[in-house]
Amino acid sequence: MTRPTERDTRTTFDNGLPPLSGIEHVIVVGAGLAGLGAAYELAKQGTRVTVLEAYGYPGGRTRTLRTPFSDGLRTEAGAMTVTNECDYYTMHYLGEMGLETEPSDLIDTDFRYCRNGTRIRPDKTADNAALLGLNPDERDLTIEEMVAKYVRTPNKEIGPEILSPTWNPSPRLLELDRLSVREVLEARGASAAAIGLIEPLFLEMRGGELGSASAMAWARYESGPWSLSDTDTQWSKIKGGTDMLARALADKVADRIRYQAPVVRIAQDDREARVTFLDRNRLETLTADRVIVTAPFAGMRHINLEMARLSQEKHATIRRMRYASGTRVFLQMRRQFWPEKQLMLSTDRPIGTIRDATPRRPDGRKILECWLSGWASQAVASMGPEQRIDFALGEVEPLLPGARENFELGASIAWDNERYIGGMYILPERGHHELMEHARRPEGRIHFAGEHTAYEPNGGSMNYALESAVRVLIELSGT
Repeated sequence: MTRPTERDTRTTFDNGLPPLSGIEHVIVVGAGLAGLGAAYELAKQGTRVTVLEAYGYPGGRTRTLRTPFSDGLRTEAGAMTVTNECDYYTMHYLGEMGLETEPSDLIDTDFRYCRNGTRIRPDKTADNAALLGLNPDERDLTIEEMVAKYVRTPNKEIGPEILSPTWNPSPRLLELDRLSVREVLEARGASAAAIGLIEPLFLEMRGGELGSASAMAWARYESGPWSLSDTDTQWSKIKGGTDMLARALADKVADRIRYQAPVVRIAQDDREARVTFLDRNRLETLTADRVIVTAPFAGMRHINLEMARLSQEKHATIRRMRYASGTRVFLQMRRQFWPEKQLMLSTDRPIGTIRDATPRRPDGRKILECWLSGWASQAVASMGPEQRIDFALGEVEPLLPGARENFELGASIAWDNERYIGGMYILPERGHHELMEHARRPEGRIHFAGEHTAYEPNGGSMNYALESAVRVLIELSGT
C-alpha cells in the first residue's frame, strides 16, 4: 500500500473518506483528539470501535481546568489556540460539533520584559540596551527588527520550500536539521541578550531548549502563519474552553470509550491484534483487526511491545522522540492588583512567563498563570503540588507586589509527571527528520496517530492530531 501524503490526506478528506473493507473491529489507544477523531469517523461508517483511555476523561493535552477555581473561573492547562489560516481540520470539526471560536487571550496583550528587576516595553529596548547587554549593532533595533534580522529575513533566503504548503525536506532544510536553533541564531550574529528577547516569541514550540531544538523544525514553523512573531496571524480560542471539542467528540462515541483503562501490552500476529489493559484490579485483553495507537511515544514507553512485531526503526523512534518539559502554575487572586489591562510578563527568572489567564474578566477574581519550560520546569515538576504554589508565589511577589496578600488558592500541572503522556508536545531535536517517517509508518495491524506523527516537523497542534487521525483512516481503507 502506498502511504498517503499530506496532500492526499487533505484531498481525500474533502472528497469523503473511503469505506473500510474487511475490518470489523478497531481498538483505539487514547482518547485525545487523534483518538477521538478516528473513533468518531469509524463509528460514522458503522465500524465497531473500542477506545481505551488511561484517564477518567477525554482530551489528552486539551485540558481545561475548572476546579478548584471559584466564580466560574477556568483556564487552559494544555492546548490553547487555533488559527483559521492553518487549522483546517480543527475548524472542520468545530463546525461539525457546533462549536464557536473567539479571540485568543494571547493577542493584544500588554507584553513586557522583566530583566534584572526592570520592566521594559518591547519598543523601549534601545533605552535599556546597556542593562540588557545588547551588542552595539543591536542597540537601536526594536524587537520586531531583531526578529526580521535574525529570523524572518535569513529564513526566507533558505528557499521557497520554507513556505511550501506541504512539507518538502530539501537538502538545505536537512542541513539545518543538523544544527540547533541557538547555533543558527549565533551564526547569524545574535547576541545572548537578543536571543533572550526574541525567544519568548517562539517559546511555545521550542520548550525552552534552543540548544537542542532542530533549526530545521524551527525555521519551518517561524516562517509560516503559525508563528507567534507573525503579527498578521488571527489567533482564536474555542469558546467555552479548549476541552469542549474533545467533550463533543467523546459524546458522539460515549458508549465506545472505556475510561481508566491504561494499556499495558500490545501484541499482534498474522490473524489479529491484541491489547491488554487494566480494568480496575484485573487485566483484560481485547482482540481486533487493527489497533490505532495515539498515545505519545513518551507514554508508550510504559507499554510492553515485545510481541507487537514492531520494526527496529519504530522501537528506536519511540525511544528517541523527545517531549518538551512544561509546568503551568495557576494562582487565583482575589482581585487584579497589577496595572496592565492584559498582563504578559516575560521574566529572566525560573518562573518564566507570567500572564493574566483571565484577561477578559474585567472585575472580581482573576487567575495568574506561570508558564515554566525547560530545566526550570523539570525542577519545579519534582516538587509537590503545594511546594509548586509556594515557589510560584515567592517568584511572583517581587515582580508583582501584592501577590501573597491577594492569593486565595492554586493549581498546577507538570506535564512531565503525567505518566501516560510524558511531556507537553514533541520537541524536535537535531536529527528530527530521521524520526518523522518512522513515527507515522504503520506496522502490520498497528497504526500510529497523534501530533508526534504529523507530516510537518513540529508538534503541539490540535490540527496535527486530527489530521493524523484522517491519515490513519485512509491507511485502513487501503487506498
